[in-house]
Amino acid sequence: MQSEKTTKEGKQEKQRKTFAVYAVWLARNVLFMVLALLLVKYTLTKQPAYHWVYSSLLKENMATIKKHPEFTFEEKMKMKLGVDYDYLLFIKQATPENAVILYPSQEAFLKKGSPFKREIGNKLYATRFLYPRLLILESELEESRYADRITHVAIVNGEGKDRLPYQVDPEIQHAVLPVVQPKKQ
Repeated sequence: MQSEKTTKEGKQEKQRKTFAVYAVWLARNVLFMVLALLLVKYTLTKQPAYHWVYSSLLKENMATIKKHPEFTFEEKMKMKLGVDYDYLLFIKQATPENAVILYPSQEAFLKKGSPFKREIGNKLYATRFLYPRLLILESELEESRYADRITHVAIVNGEGKDRLPYQVDPEIQHAVLPVVQPKKQ
């Protein structure tokens, strides 16, 4: 009888310990959840960049998506990015996936009267759209291991023509041309 009583007490003691461990675990998780929610609230309300992303960018994008559900992804991108997207799409369609492109500098995109926005001159921004094509900036020609493998030159606002080994029509303002001139048939 004694051993049966000891076994019951042992089980009850074990259950109390298990409950105590669970209660501590639960309290700790609730505390961290409250702290995480406070951090998110603070970030969204007090940090200007996050406030802008939430209140402006996300809400406006969702309103546009709901207003034009029939638009394709490309149509939405053209509507949002305008000429920048058209030019990047043009480069993507005019070059093979293994192309190594000499990409214009930020200054070339920002010339007076240029139709482009500031972002397109950012190499990382453009790479996002043009991957798997490789982009090389003129400032990287000295150190890039791909400098001798350039297959195409992107021309923006008339800049970049001088990097081609053949004459280019002076009227061309925006293009992407192969380094090796295609033979006329």
